[in-house]
Amino acid sequence: MDEKENGIPQEENMKAVRVMAFIALIGLVVGIATMEDAVAGERGKVVARDVLFAAGFQSAKVPDVEGHAIYLLEPKGISFNEKWGACVLVQAGVGDYTKGLGPAEGYSHYTYPDGSTITTKYKGEAKTVGRGITGGGGGEGTWTYMKGTGKFEGIKGGGTYKYWVLGPGQWYSDAEGEYTLP
Repeated sequence: MDEKENGIPQEENMKAVRVMAFIALIGLVVGIATMEDAVAGERGKVVARDVLFAAGFQSAKVPDVEGHAIYLLEPKGISFNEKWGACVLVQAGVGDYTKGLGPAEGYSHYTYPDGSTITTKYKGEAKTVGRGITGGGGGEGTWTYMKGTGKFEGIKGGGTYKYWVLGPGQWYSDAEGEYTLP
């Protein structure tokens, strides 16, 4: 003999409760799994170190003064970001140096393990007396987020960086700044 509650057999009530509990549990799991990507209006600070190596670079001498050349670089490396972890980095840039000093600008493209990417534009200047791109120099500049994909879709912001040349085609930079995500 089935007991009834509100005209529904108790066994059917229990089935309905189990189904609703299961649906609620699935909703909770999905909500927790997507919470990080779903944060609206996220803002924060970012600190990173990029380590780069240019296996080769092209240069063209400018005949106006001794030691003036334009360099085209396509270095690759790794970026270590305190907020988002490590990723692969590829740059494309141009330097206009006289005896190792002068302006440089270009783009950095970061690819994270989950496939999300960030592209930034940088502009700076080699300021430390040294051999510039071939070793011993350093400089500083600014950078701006240009584009993000995946979890970085719509990223905005920017900051500053300083870099130090370690040897021919080898350098590292420390960057800090701020970001906002929609």
